[in-house]
Amino acid sequence: MKKLKNIVGLKKLSSTIGFLLVIIPAFAQLTIDPGGLISIKQGSSMYIGTDFKINSVSGSSGYFSDQTTNGDVTITGNVSVERFLEKDIWHNVASPVSSANSGVYTGTILVFYYDESMVYNDWNFGWVLMNTGTALTPFRGYDVLDSTEITVDYTGSGPAALNTGSYTIGVSLTNSTPTEIASHKGWNLVANPYPSPVDWQAASGWTKTSINDAKYIWDGTNDLYTIWLGGGSPIGINGGTQYIPSNQGFWVQATSNGNFGIANAVRTGFITGTPDFYKSEEVFDYPLVSLVAEGDGHSDETIVRFIEGTTNAFDRNWDATKLFSMNPDVPQLYFENKGYEFALNTLPQIKDNLSVPLDFKCAKAGYYTINLSDRTNLEPQTGLYLKDMLEQKIIDLKQEQSYGFYHDPANDNARFKLFFNPSQDVINNITPDDYFTVYSSGKKIFIIKNTVIRLKGDVIVYNLQGQVVATQPVPENKLIHLEINGPTGYYIVRVQTNQSVINSKVLIFN
Repeated sequence: MKKLKNIVGLKKLSSTIGFLLVIIPAFAQLTIDPGGLISIKQGSSMYIGTDFKINSVSGSSGYFSDQTTNGDVTITGNVSVERFLEKDIWHNVASPVSSANSGVYTGTILVFYYDESMVYNDWNFGWVLMNTGTALTPFRGYDVLDSTEITVDYTGSGPAALNTGSYTIGVSLTNSTPTEIASHKGWNLVANPYPSPVDWQAASGWTKTSINDAKYIWDGTNDLYTIWLGGGSPIGINGGTQYIPSNQGFWVQATSNGNFGIANAVRTGFITGTPDFYKSEEVFDYPLVSLVAEGDGHSDETIVRFIEGTTNAFDRNWDATKLFSMNPDVPQLYFENKGYEFALNTLPQIKDNLSVPLDFKCAKAGYYTINLSDRTNLEPQTGLYLKDMLEQKIIDLKQEQSYGFYHDPANDNARFKLFFNPSQDVINNITPDDYFTVYSSGKKIFIIKNTVIRLKGDVIVYNLQGQVVATQPVPENKLIHLEINGPTGYYIVRVQTNQSVINSKVLIFN
């Protein structure tokens, strides 16, 4: 059989076409090979009077981008759309044709969809195993694992076989009792239903009224989720971009029960074959800190940024929830605030002595690093310090760029804090318990003030019978001393301020 390959696969042709009519003899086949494309702009049309095939290999696919809104593309023959899946990796996938069923994933019965409404007190309860031969719903995502490399072949026949036009799918936010934490609620596995990439930032074509404006794509090769947050100031995490590859499943988090919609206007042209990911040059006009945890061949990114008008709580379309790796041995960084877990935390402004809790978890013991990535955007005068609460170490992160530490899975996740423009007390690792040093020599008691903070309070000296033998206001200067004329023996010195109470036992000789 004769094949007609990439007949309109050239980028410059697809960018200038006004009207395209393709009439192919019945014995021919129109094929788009990996890296090839056909892009049909709004106002154009196309007629394919034969079979139509889109091929896929590891790392690349062909694609067909129909951006028309009135059904201006007609395919009379059979349709075949391939998707290459690597072995031993969970893939979030979708059907690009209207009539496929779960049997297309040959060699495995591990085909799941996710039903958020089934979540009770554990968000893992939402997974539903599909029976072989069950129809695949357009615009729904599926999770598939196969022990061998396979090239899935989605097939259909007739003009309506290839997915095109508008789709709507319900999304849910289930408030269960006992309830899951807020970060675990509202997750819905949806999908790009088209055999072409789509643009999350497209000016029209999306209906996002019931979701946070963020999409999550599972990267099975690196065992993490790539994230792209749209909203008022779009940004990616872990390499996430605004594009979603052909027939790719992805996650959205519902903010209410409602609908999520897609239309042909979001389909793209002029980018290389999917499922590649694409980056654009980043320019941030606001302060931002990007941190990357690394260890054992894995990495994970988290971001805190500062944009006026946001809050310390979760802000829809400005913050992104943390979705943890399915591999517990991957180091994970995230911000936690009142039980909510953030991959991206947007705060209103940098203030002096601002501290932001930073959590780390990993199921594998070992040596890990937290690195300040080159995406970070801070003014030269802004101080940034990382404190290890377990080791009681603090470093100038802008100067050191990286902090290494040993991690045990039994460690508290809330191990670190980020400090912006910290005081000398913070830099010198002085806590309220360390504000004063008390010691004695002979009949004198010496009190050294270690903190630069101005404190109000009293120094009170007691004998062991609980009687007050001396008092004095907390000193403003660095060092004071009290002379005790009582009998030789032990005394209790209490330094009591509005910040702390320190009790010390000293020996007096008279």
